[in-house]
Parts: sequence; structure tokens; C-alpha cells
Amino acid sequence: MFQSSSSPSRHYGSVVGDEQSPSRETRRDQELEQPRPTRWRDLAGVGVLAIGATVVGVAFTRQSRATAVTQSNSGASLVDIVTPSAGITTTADEAIPFSPRAFPKKIFETPKVQEETSGPAEEVAPLAFQALNFYHIRDGKPAQDYPWLQDVKLIEPHRETTLTVSSPRDGYDYIWEVRSGDTDDTEVRASARGAEALITLTILDDNVITLKEVNSDGEIMRQLDELVMVKYVRREIRTLTDDEREELFDAMFTLWDVRVDTGNGKELYGDDYADIYAINRLHFKAAMSETCDHFHDGLGFLTSHSLISNTFEYSLQRVNPKLTLPYWDFTIEDFEAEKSFDDDDLKIVSPIFQESWFGSADPDDNIVKDGRWAYTKMPAMYPGNPGDLNPDVYGLLRSRWNVNSSPYLTRGMGTLCNTYDVTQIYPWPTCELHYWMATEYSDFYSWVWTSMYAPHGPVHTWIGGVLNCEETMASVSGLVGEENANSLALYAFDQRKNFWRDGFFDCEGTAEAGATEDDVFSAGMCGCLGFDLSSNSDDWQTIYYNSTIDFDNVISDYDDETKRMVVAEVCASTIHDGDHLQAGSSLDPTFWPMHPTMERLFMFARLTGNTYDLDWPDADASSSNEMISRYGDDCVGHGGSDVFPFNLLDSDHDGFEIKTGMKGNPEIGNSFTNREVLAAMDPRVNQLSYVYDTFKWDHCLGSGYDFDTAFDYSSTASAEDKAKSTMKNEPTMRNPWANLKKNGAGASKGSTKKTSKGKK
Repeated sequence: MFQSSSSPSRHYGSVVGDEQSPSRETRRDQELEQPRPTRWRDLAGVGVLAIGATVVGVAFTRQSRATAVTQSNSGASLVDIVTPSAGITTTADEAIPFSPRAFPKKIFETPKVQEETSGPAEEVAPLAFQALNFYHIRDGKPAQDYPWLQDVKLIEPHRETTLTVSSPRDGYDYIWEVRSGDTDDTEVRASARGAEALITLTILDDNVITLKEVNSDGEIMRQLDELVMVKYVRREIRTLTDDEREELFDAMFTLWDVRVDTGNGKELYGDDYADIYAINRLHFKAAMSETCDHFHDGLGFLTSHSLISNTFEYSLQRVNPKLTLPYWDFTIEDFEAEKSFDDDDLKIVSPIFQESWFGSADPDDNIVKDGRWAYTKMPAMYPGNPGDLNPDVYGLLRSRWNVNSSPYLTRGMGTLCNTYDVTQIYPWPTCELHYWMATEYSDFYSWVWTSMYAPHGPVHTWIGGVLNCEETMASVSGLVGEENANSLALYAFDQRKNFWRDGFFDCEGTAEAGATEDDVFSAGMCGCLGFDLSSNSDDWQTIYYNSTIDFDNVISDYDDETKRMVVAEVCASTIHDGDHLQAGSSLDPTFWPMHPTMERLFMFARLTGNTYDLDWPDADASSSNEMISRYGDDCVGHGGSDVFPFNLLDSDHDGFEIKTGMKGNPEIGNSFTNREVLAAMDPRVNQLSYVYDTFKWDHCLGSGYDFDTAFDYSSTASAEDKAKSTMKNEPTMRNPWANLKKNGAGASKGSTKKTSKGKK
């Protein structure tokens, strides 16, 4: 009776009975009627529909395959029921809508069983049932490290789950009923008969499943009332079934393919649907400013990326309501490189970049040219520039400092000006480093300052890359030698951005279509504008000695004229970053599974008790050494009392609202402060609409790191160890890598010893 999610007839949230799903081309070309919520037929007697029927209906009609998950249009279905006597399946021929349910006021702490005791005593197994879907059977029950889920059945919304009586008795029949978890609400939402039932629940809420055992006379002999929790489960992207991963990619691509402003996205998927161009616009607005990055380089990094990820996931579920945003555990790639390529990060191999996944980049021009996202165009600024955006010199939503003439999504894939020692400075995140994050920081302040860089940032650097370096590298090598040129190139990914934010580099005007990078610089549209870098001026010294790039650390032994020429070359360089390294990075689909990885890692540190101090200062914090942002305390987005999205959304132009998926927040919008969002991310409380499948890093055992010992460390650490706040001071440089090496977490691979508590 059980059918896995890999069935080809169940694409795009289809239900039992669908014969086929529309192709991507059909969805693009046709305007489908927006599905409406449906309700179960009225029930009678003990809850059985219609006279003689053993099965009750299907919760959604065929037209409702794209129905979104909300508390106002959700329901339950019980289908494909097998009775002990008949062994047949039927379905109801119609369904009608029902009202939404509130979150439960009460829950059952343990299943409640009622038994009839008349007649002679009989040795029987307790009345119980199992609730399993394909993933539960394959992998075991998910989310077992969540303390509030250990003794509760977890059912995933919009996903077929098989309910099975554990020890059915011959001669008895079984009745299933579904009610709200609100024990004051006794209305039966769905009902069916049989020892086995295929169920689909769609309310992100607690539900009560009642199992009744009845004899041949219809008398209830035993009854079990058990609370089940309905939560989405985020899984590592490689663990999805092949068919479900295809569904994921198709649904994700819909956000790129079905527009709102120029298409029929809201007609197809509802008013809450947002395409990627709207969501990416928010990320761009947050990171585009010369004086403040609202999402990065500060305490708001984790919470901001969690909320924008939840918003992306919510829109994804408008397209296919059973899906979640998976996480990408990129320490697996490092482990594979360690095992297969002698720890060479430049030989990272990942299915992420297959044509059939997120596409691969052409090494000749770095454009993604295959797969669903082939030739993805960078969005242009709207006419009239509503919202006062700060686009690049081509009028595209790339960072102002990034002079990239390609109109398409670009990836450098490990290309960093072809320097020979990239991995010594930007190591791909390792098991060692993620274990460090799980065990070594007692306070959120220290944890988040480290998390945004070495444990995560190098993946952006590797995918984006630093491109078009050849001429600049040749010129600088001619001045100071290849080794020094390589040393300067190692900072290239951050150099242009820092030059711009320091006020040294800028672009003016808008380049004509087809203009190359050389054309732009030759025309004087970009460069260290306003600085005379000729031999007749000493303006170069202002840049040389005040830049966040430490020129003097590399070329201090050279004469002033050589230094001036190096500065002039850097200012006029056509070097640019791939798109993972600029404000519009969220347009790349590989961006989206990255940040749930960091949220999961933080949750693990909270779950083990190792990170327990959640103090989050505001801009007016009395302690001067607690810097909330690298851009100063006035950079909104990084204070504990700031409220995401920090007034960055303009309803007239941005066209969507934030969706947090957090209890206590409105379904649309966010009223939580950063502190409250952080508290909601604690896996020890039931506050989110989703859980992570596991907190296991089994592959890391091969590198000598057993993450299960993180629990032991928390319980056995001394008071002195627990006060180990290692980083409560101002980061010394905007260049994160130097600071992290100083503190140990970002040191090059092999430079720190594996502690005994991290070994198998």
C-alpha cells in the first residue's frame, strides 16, 4: 500500500489519482486556475462517510496540485485504505472546504488509551500504530535529537504517510479519525477504516489521530488518542530521492522562470508567491550600500540569512507544497578532496555543479551554459530606479565596484587569479572547522563573528572566483616579481570591494551595451576617480597607507615609484569577481542550500549546550569592545533590537513580504527583533515550521572528528572552560582571514591539532 515520493505521478504536489504532471513548458505557457481549498464531506455516526463507504475522500482535487501550505487552506486526506475483511480501496467522489484551525491550546503528553474490559482477560499487545513515509523507512525517524520530538510521531505535510496498526487482531476492524490538536475542538477532520491507511496532512500544526478498535458488532473495544506533530524536514540535498530532487530543481527553477512583474506568477501560485528577482533584489539592497551591509560582516548575518531563506522556501512551497529548502553540507566535499586528492581544495568535486543539478560554468568565459539555469541573465535596474538602488556601471544588479561585462550568471569555480597557494589562505570548510564551531564558542557573539567567514565564506569565494586577472598579474609581476604579485592577488576577491567602501574606487555613469571592461576603464568611467596617480603626485600614498589591503606587508622593501605603479595598476585593473562574491549573489541557485547549513550548525551548538550565551548588544551597547558591525554601530541590521528586513522592502516596487515560519509571528511579515528570531532558532523549543533531519556528520569520523562527542563536552566541561568566550573584542581587520587565524578557527588546514575530544 505504501508508495514512495519517487513515484513519477506525484510531481508538483499532486495527490493520488493524478495521471501526469504538467511539463515546465506547459506551466510556462498555460495560465492555470489558482486552486481553491477543499473540505471533507460532512461525517456521520462514528465518522464514516456515506453509507457503506470504507474510505473517505481526497483532500484536494486535481486542479489543486499547486495549493500552498497555509493555515487558511490546509486539510487532511486519508486515502487507499485496506480493511482486514475486504482488502479493497476506494476514494470519495467529491470534497468541500473547511475552516482553518488555531494552534493547539493543549497537547497530550502521552498517548491516551481507553479499553473495554468486559469479558475474560486476554493477552494482547497495546493498541499502537506507526506513521512512516519513504524517508522514515529508509533513514529512520528524523529529528531525533530534538528533545520535544523524541516521543512524538512526526508527519511531514503534503507527503504521503502510511499509518499502520502495530498488532492488528483478527476479527476486529479499525477506525482512524483526525482532529485538531486543540483538545477543545472535537470536530473530526477525516475518517477511515482499516488496519493500514495512507494519510496526507497539510496543517502545520499539532493533530490528534484517534485509532479505534471495534468488534464485529461495531462496539469500540479499545481507543488510542495520540498527538502527532506536522513539520517540514530539511534534508541534505544529496539524500533526497532522485525524483524528489528533480521536483526540487523544477520548483526552484519556477522562481526564476515564472515572473511576477512581467508574468503570471501570482495568478498561478497565489498572492504570496515571490519570484527570485524580488527576493534577490532584497539581498542586493541589503548589501549594495557603500557605508553599511545590512546582512553581512556583523551580528545579523545568521538571522538575516535564515529569514531570507525561509522566505525563499515559502515561495518554493507555493509551487510544490511538500518541498523544503535542503541544506548542502559542504564539509563532505572537503572530506572527499582529502580522501581522493590529498587535501587539494582546487580539486573539489561536487554533484552541485552537474548540468542536471545547478549547472556547470564554461571555463572559457565562466558563464553557466547548461542545465535549467543556463544563460541566466543578471537583472537590470528598473526604469527610473525606484528604491534608489546602486547598480553596477552596466545598470545591472551587481555590486557597484564589480566591473563585469557579462550579462549572464558567472562562476569562477576555484579560479583566484591562478595563484599557487590559494588553499593556504581560503581553505574549503572542513570537518575540523565545523567541529570547532560546535564546541569552542560559549557565546553567540563569538560564534557568529567566526561563522560568516572561514566556516562558510570560502564556498562563496570558491564558486565566485576572481576573474580576468591575466593582464594585471603580468604587469604587477613585472614590477615586484611573481611571488609578490601572487601574494597581492590572494586579497583580490576583497580588494575592490574594500577600495570602494574606503572611498578610493568608484564608477560613474552607465556604460553602453556591449562595452568591455577595458572600454569602461579606458573611458575613465571606473577607477580611483579623483586621485592623481601620476608620478607628479603623491595621491598614491593615501591609498597605499590607508587601504584595508596591507600593501606594505608585501612590497615594503620596494621604492616609492614602484609602490606608486603597483597602486596605479590595482586601481585600473579589469579584475572582477564571479557572482557569488557580490551583492546579487542570491541569483545563483547554489546560494540557497548554503545558509541552512550554517543555521543547522548553530542549532547543533545550541542543542549540545556548548553555545549558551545569547547576549546580543545594540548600537548603544555600553561595552565598547562589542562591535555589532564592521561598518559601525549605525549599520541597521546587526543590533539585537533591529527588526528584519530593516525597512528595506518597498511594497510599491518590491512586491512581496517576509515569511518567517515562526510561531508568534504573523504568517506574512516579521515583528520579531533579531534577539527574538535567534531565540526561535533554538532547537530545544518548538518554534519553527521545520526541523533538520539529523545532527550527524558521519563522514567526519574519517577525518577524526566525532560530532557526537560535542554532547559529552558540554556536560563535562569545567566552569573555566564554559567561560571560554574567545573573541569578545573588535575584529582587528576587515580582512576576516587574518583575524580568524589569530583566533585559531580560521587557521590553514593542518595548522591546529585535533583535540582528544574531537577524535573517534
